This record gives sequence, structure tokens and C-alpha cells, in this order.
Amino acid sequence: MKYKFKTQPYEHQLEALKRSWNKKEYAYFMEMGTGKSKVLIDNIAILYDRGGINAAVIVAPKGVYRNWSEKEIPIHMPEHVETRIAVWNPAPNKKQKKTLTDLFEVDAD
Repeated sequence: MKYKFKTQPYEHQLEALKRSWNKKEYAYFMEMGTGKSKVLIDNIAILYDRGGINAAVIVAPKGVYRNWSEKEIPIHMPEHVETRIAVWNPAPNKKQKKTLTDLFEVDAD
């Protein structure tokens, strides 16, 4: 695995990534506060770099879901990975609705 980290992992995060990066399915059963989000973001970036994925959907509890869009992704996602983020809102305002709509539009080129 050859990958340039935006933020350096701790040894346990690197070990988790080494075990998971090339698997079709994998779950991170790690304790709270051990850096699951960082490992997952690195895994997403590796799969993106290899052409394995072009999108990811993150589902998180109400109390922490904004951490992904406001903190985790901006901190850990490498700059070269095309990143567009939309946060689901069951009653979106006009701007939120446009963000969600734009996220799913496909270029005709």
C-alpha cells in the first residue's frame, strides 16, 4: 500500500488501515476516541486513488454527524481527492436543497 497521509496515523490506526484497505467489505470495531473516522477517511482516499470508488455515504448519529462535514473530512481528507459534502436535513432550506441536488448531478461530458 502506497499512500501519502494528510495527517499521520498512530500505529493502531495504521494497523487497522493495513488490514482493511483492500477488502470489499470491512468494519472498524474500535473504541470511541481511537480514530475510526481518520482510518475510514484514509481508506476512502485509497479506494478513490485506485479507482475503486467515486463516492461515499457516511451515516452517523444525530449528535455527531456534523463532525464529519465540519471537522473530520477537512482535517484528514487529502487535498487531491475531489470532495463535495452535503449534510442531510429532512426540511432543507433553499441553499441546502441546492447543495443536495448539485451533489447528484452528473456532467454530460
